[in-house]
Amino acid sequence: MKKTLTINLGGTVYHIDEDAYILLDNYLNNLRYHFRNHEGADEIVRDMEDRIAELFNEYLREGHQVVTIREVEAVISRMGKPEDLNDDSEEGEATSQQTVDADPSETVTRRLFRDPDDRILGGVASGLAAYLGWDPTWVRLAFILIGLVFHGFIFIYLIAWIIMPLARTATEKLQMRGEPVNVENIGKTVTDGFERVNESIRSEKTQSFLHQLASGFARFIGGVLKIILVIIAICLVPCLLGALVVLFALALAAVGVLASVPAIFYHIMPYVDWEALGSMSGPAITFALCGLMVVALPVIGLLQLLMQSFGR
Repeated sequence: MKKTLTINLGGTVYHIDEDAYILLDNYLNNLRYHFRNHEGADEIVRDMEDRIAELFNEYLREGHQVVTIREVEAVISRMGKPEDLNDDSEEGEATSQQTVDADPSETVTRRLFRDPDDRILGGVASGLAAYLGWDPTWVRLAFILIGLVFHGFIFIYLIAWIIMPLARTATEKLQMRGEPVNVENIGKTVTDGFERVNESIRSEKTQSFLHQLASGFARFIGGVLKIILVIIAICLVPCLLGALVVLFALALAAVGVLASVPAIFYHIMPYVDWEALGSMSGPAITFALCGLMVVALPVIGLLQLLMQSFGR
């Protein structure tokens, strides 16, 4: 018998063994101590906690209910220890050692996000370039050429802007680029983000007039496109209501079709007492519920997807 604790990690509640909790707490404290002098230390630790929560969820999806010390040790092995990170004085040696200690069997899954660090109009082109491993400049040029030839591409771009989520956390940015999500990469991503912000603030003071004009024009176009998106969403509300009415009518029709199924079986199997079966409320309710589920579940899934996309 083991003592089990309840923790909140990354906004999710987990049941964890006491020895596993002690190991995890020491690990997170070591992370805080290691990054204490880094800019954005709190964000680094928060992103680490979110990533650990994702790994715990993968384990719990297998049917387990409690996080044990074995899972915590596996997570630490995948994420890496703070004492193994590169120091400025031992960068070459530590890099080679970490390369040897890396798990070659771990696969990196790429995900498609909008890139907030290199965006001009929403970050769609830069996000696609990061996902494919291409230069964002060539992707933007390709988008411009396609837009000049095929004007409907602008509408496709707006749809992609709505559907593609924005890479907000360090974990999402690493997944966008297909890099391993570990302690070193998360810390490097957050630190680079703060350095990029500071550099942009310094560079704004030395930008030429033409560069400032181009940046202002890009921001203006982005604002106009956002207004267009809002107008399109407002215009689509009646269409969505009409689609819901049509789907409701189809649901009623499906219920009617399912209700007529016993009549078909009456001719196929006349030896069954269908009148007695039809007088029972159970089968009719079952058929009606099945019809509603067949039609309603896809509609609910579509509405949820749209709401999540606009929420991002």
